[in-house]
Amino acid sequence: MKPLDRIRTVSRVFRYLLIGTGTVIVIAVGVALLAAGQEWLSIGNEQLASLLQSGAISGTAAAALLAPVGLIFLLGIYWLQRLFGAYAAGRFFTDESMACYLWLVWLKVASFAYQLVLPLLLNWLATPASPVDTDVIIDISTLVELMVLLLIVHILREAQRINDENESFV
Repeated sequence: MKPLDRIRTVSRVFRYLLIGTGTVIVIAVGVALLAAGQEWLSIGNEQLASLLQSGAISGTAAAALLAPVGLIFLLGIYWLQRLFGAYAAGRFFTDESMACYLWLVWLKVASFAYQLVLPLLLNWLATPASPVDTDVIIDISTLVELMVLLLIVHILREAQRINDENESFV
């Protein structure tokens, strides 16, 4: 098997595994939300779960706080499977794959930013009788990772632009 064919096959397999795993996770979350008193699935941070169990925050407020996490998850699954689909079709350095890279990196940035804001939102929505720890924790390694990813995507975009210009001259 040629290396290109191997890459295409692996990409196709990972695409379907990603879709299957994402579907299982979405179904598990749906079942957990509908099951009363479930303890087998924790979504979000433990602080949110403990506030919800103690009654310091309503179920509606918890769902509203988790909605962005769910949206980022679903968009991440979509763009990652789309990237693997492009790879499976042999389209590696195209506008389509670049759009997937950009979406994935900006979703990572959005997730990082939301994790910074979440403790403040928890404090704002919690009842006054139950104090909430609103320490904002910045993970330096994640911040560096985001900066490197943004730089790599910028370099790839510029390299693609230069390649397109060179091909137009030929």
